[in-house]
Amino acid sequence: MRPHSLISVLTRRLVLGSVLLTMVNIALVMGYYSLDRDELQREKISRQISRLEAALSRLPDGTLRFTPGDRLIHDFRDYPEAYAYRILDHDGRVVDAANAGLVPPEVWAAVAASDAGSSTVQHEGRTVLVGSQKVVVGGKPARIGFASVGDPSRLVLFVFFDELFVHVFVALLPFAACLVLVNIVTVRQSMRPLIEAARAARETGHGTTTRRLPTAGLPAEILDMVEAINDALGRLEDALEAERAFTAEAAHALRTPLAVLSARVAQLPDLPGAQPLRDDVARLTRLVEQMLSAAQADTLVVDPAMQSDLAAIARSVVADMAPIAIAAGRQIAYEGPDACPVMGDADAIAHALRNLADNALRFTPAGTEVTLIVEETGRLSVRDHGSGIPASHRDTVFKRFWRGAASDLGGTGLGLAIVKRIAEAHQAEVGISDATGGGALVSLQFHRPPSALPPDRGPLPGLRREAAGQPA
Repeated sequence: MRPHSLISVLTRRLVLGSVLLTMVNIALVMGYYSLDRDELQREKISRQISRLEAALSRLPDGTLRFTPGDRLIHDFRDYPEAYAYRILDHDGRVVDAANAGLVPPEVWAAVAASDAGSSTVQHEGRTVLVGSQKVVVGGKPARIGFASVGDPSRLVLFVFFDELFVHVFVALLPFAACLVLVNIVTVRQSMRPLIEAARAARETGHGTTTRRLPTAGLPAEILDMVEAINDALGRLEDALEAERAFTAEAAHALRTPLAVLSARVAQLPDLPGAQPLRDDVARLTRLVEQMLSAAQADTLVVDPAMQSDLAAIARSVVADMAPIAIAAGRQIAYEGPDACPVMGDADAIAHALRNLADNALRFTPAGTEVTLIVEETGRLSVRDHGSGIPASHRDTVFKRFWRGAASDLGGTGLGLAIVKRIAEAHQAEVGISDATGGGALVSLQFHRPPSALPPDRGPLPGLRREAAGQPA
């Protein structure tokens, strides 16, 4: 199971932290008002007075008019023993009142005399909360009084949730959302150097050990680890370079004595044991040549701007290997367009193609044909008519010195490994499939120059076929 990314983990934790902080804030607000009920009662009076004030207006002659809606007077109408109000104009005239008998007249008068505030009085065995506030309507003052006994309509809950909405949802949530967004952006920006280092690490492979992981912008906690990885890459590069140098030097040193040995073996008379000796020397010579080629392929660096004609390379390989095919009683042919430009090194591509063709000639039966196919998409394929490559072996055939059951055909186990390395240097895709009619189809997909990309996938123009070897 693939672990979650650090960015997603940090993002989830930030969101969870914001949610927890919001819940704590809600709990604090609820606790504050639960402990300070007097404050809730004062807020209840202020809220009801504000609602009554909203229904006041003045006529053109200066008369104060009160036009309440049904929702406003609902509580006063349904709970006459619980809620009351009285509205006075600037001249002390009562503009409107409801359930004013809930409070003694002298209490109303005392409340009206003060600027604002609230108090509790005892009346007929009940505790009455009374409040008053001066307001200005149409440029003239007025006074609104409100009284309540208990709270059957639970007006205090409206006050409570209103305070909760103002102090949490209006003030805190937008801030928390902005904070989460800022944190997410900050985390992503801060993690970008680490992501770039991880991408560079994934791209580091065979032949790219000279590349080091970027260290710019990394935090100190990560920088030590990345620098340690770069040091390890340096040691790995030194070890690989020593291995390549040893392989190349050993192969190069063996070429001359093997050439002398081949010449002397060729001069031996045709005795019963002479031909097996010649075959052994030939196989040893081929192995040394392949080892030298593998060492050269390991150090191959392809110029990204270099272009080659894939069709010309394939035709040249067909011409070079025609004598080998004829001597083995096989045929080799080319199919494809007259020209097919691709991005890559012509010598390296030709070397890879010769290895593929050589492999195919050894595995295709006598009297059959090996075909080198070029497509305008930049795809190069080699098709034979042998027994094919089992699906279970297609991931391992490119490993060095790996050989299948037909190892008696004289292979060294390096040819396909060299092909794989050259393909990697060109960033080309390698694929193996079953050929139509039997056999194997090994393909290399190269990149085309942007100016040479075909406008569609229609019929390929300029196709040609060239064959060499015994007639079919």
